[in-house]
Amino acid sequence: MSDDYQGPGTGVTYTYDEPNAFLQFLQRPRILLLLLAAWSIVGALTEAFANNGFFADLDGQDIDGLLGGLALGWEGVPLAALYIYCFRNPARYPRIFWLAGIHIGTLCLSQLYHLVTGDVPIASIIFPAAISGGLLALVFVNLFGEDEEEEPARPR
Repeated sequence: MSDDYQGPGTGVTYTYDEPNAFLQFLQRPRILLLLLAAWSIVGALTEAFANNGFFADLDGQDIDGLLGGLALGWEGVPLAALYIYCFRNPARYPRIFWLAGIHIGTLCLSQLYHLVTGDVPIASIIFPAAISGGLLALVFVNLFGEDEEEEPARPR
């Protein structure tokens, strides 16, 4: 949000940006790592309780095929563990956000794929795509934005 202020009698226009406190809070590396871990855990729970109705509903259809079991592989569990591990000192593990970008970016692409193919109803895609897109934006800001370290990395 940018506001312009013209000084009295100076003819000079001052421009300042008012930062959004909530977005600044979400962009903090530790908060972002917690959000990524939580979203990975939700993904693993969705796979664990696939026929629950709250997470996913298979409508009586079976996941079939030689490699069908890989569709429910719980890959979110090791990613959540890695995000939580790096939460201790994000400045020491800055490359975790590259992994997060790949992880959340492919999640967004998978939602787009399911939207285009029509194999998953749009109502089931909207919420995961919105959350994943928001997390991806936060990851990009963390990767390419201004460097703001919470605390310096400790040498080993």
